[in-house]
Amino acid sequence: MMNSATQPVTLLDPEGSLPAVTLKPAPWQLHASAYVLAVRMPEDVLDHDSFVPQELIGRRRGETAFVLYVDYQTANCGPYHELLVAPAVFDFGQGDHYPTITRIYVSTYDSVVNGRINWGIPKDRADFERRPGKDKIDEVRVSRDGHVFAELRLQSYGLSVPATSWLLPAGLRTVMQLWKGRAYRVTLTAKGSMRMARLLDWRFDPQLFPDLARGKVIAAAYFPSFEMTFPEAVVRDFG
Repeated sequence: MMNSATQPVTLLDPEGSLPAVTLKPAPWQLHASAYVLAVRMPEDVLDHDSFVPQELIGRRRGETAFVLYVDYQTANCGPYHELLVAPAVFDFGQGDHYPTITRIYVSTYDSVVNGRINWGIPKDRADFERRPGKDKIDEVRVSRDGHVFAELRLQSYGLSVPATSWLLPAGLRTVMQLWKGRAYRVTLTAKGSMRMARLLDWRFDPQLFPDLARGKVIAAAYFPSFEMTFPEAVVRDFG
């Protein structure tokens, strides 16, 4: 187990190693499908193995992580895949208590660079493989340099129903990210359709992604089609 003095490094792709890409400022309009899971996690994983930035250690509130696998068919930077975890709500000071994304992989450098610049999201690049199967089963594999570090088998079921983010208060649609000494607050809006989902199996290399298999899935949903707006972030100094 890692302790707070040896927190895993969040960024695997240092700033100087990133290729030049076309910058696409916010807001972004995206069309995607996604699985969303809420997972009750052990405190030792949340505090020591969830890639929490040093500045937020000791500021965690709650024990529920949110995990998303998203397949963006269209986006301002082009199509891409995404796997992320927001392990809990954190106290950012000044009365701000929001979830934060601590580990996130995307399939293109266009998304990596723009995500860091626009919203302070600590994106790294990885290779994704999504294999739809029978009975509405999806198999997802995520790898870096040929090493598969995340595998998920997910199944959706039931009828699709309309869904909109406006049914949720803004606090549940907002994330806050720390980036280069500044706090980025982003409130999302989305609308589309959803149906129930279940986790069939998953495994992770904890050196590269939190070991969600140590937790318990308490809710899961599949969004076969939705439109989302990622607005310009509200930015302030942190600390």
